Amino acid sequence: MKKIAALFLDATDRADWREALSEVAELVCLTVDGDLASALGAFRDSGADAGFGVIMLSAQLYPEAYPELVVRLRALCPAAEFLVISREAGAPPLRSLLADRIRHLTISAKHELPGGERLPAVIAMLAQRRPWDTASCLKTGTPVHSFELGSSEDKEEVIGALERVLAGQGDDMELLRQKASLLADELMENAMYGAPRASHGAPMFNKGEKRQMLPQEVIVFSFGFDGETLALNLTDNWGSLEPDQVLECLTRNADGYQDADECGGRGLFIVWRFLDQFHVSVQPGRRTAVGGQLHLASMLDPTAPRGFHIIEEEIAA
Repeated sequence: MKKIAALFLDATDRADWREALSEVAELVCLTVDGDLASALGAFRDSGADAGFGVIMLSAQLYPEAYPELVVRLRALCPAAEFLVISREAGAPPLRSLLADRIRHLTISAKHELPGGERLPAVIAMLAQRRPWDTASCLKTGTPVHSFELGSSEDKEEVIGALERVLAGQGDDMELLRQKASLLADELMENAMYGAPRASHGAPMFNKGEKRQMLPQEVIVFSFGFDGETLALNLTDNWGSLEPDQVLECLTRNADGYQDADECGGRGLFIVWRFLDQFHVSVQPGRRTAVGGQLHLASMLDPTAPRGFHIIEEEIAA
């Protein structure tokens, strides 16, 4: 695996992430300490010419302290995947990530929930540019249920199956069922009505109309629940989303633009807001997968910032 770089504001910032990054191999850690030119020199000397696979930036360092940082790093490593790592209180503005085309954001609490995102696993995923695995955040042996949709009328049956897997008593379980039903509905609606596009880019179907899947169309909804973490994933074979389009959609909705729905659908924004971690992987023109995980113990308000990973998969030759 290619080397990984992590840049921090200062020694205190670096120490805050030491434990989370302790298992990452081939990691080069640098601190700016008020001297960006020297830090970039050290970055070049540490192997930038060979190419880093992933470059991590602390949110204390970027974008507020050094807004020009990504432009300068991308000039040195144009093929690297950029990941901003942040604590809950310091999440960066999406418009800065959009401007610099940063498709990966991890927001970590000091004490992670069960099934929460672990940085070593995230870095391995980004370095290999592979899609998120639904089972990766679930306990070993947890069954993953998959349903291929044949028509729009299958949606209620799938949501019913999801609710049965989430059987249980208590306010937390009831809230999880409600969130899960909303997320499943939005994911399937997006795939059935937002993804199918004609050659000129216009939607092929009106939202809400009854429809059958086309002969070559494949839409699969998958989910698993291990008693603590719910994982959801919706895959279609349209591949009509572009990676930067996803980030633009999130940003414009977050900023309250009136025309935000035109950039790819408010449904994606709703899904992002209700999941604890949001994943999108795209093979343009071939495949789109949207999903993520939600924890039973999650106390995140829908308005709180969330992380995301938007991967453009490498297509095998």
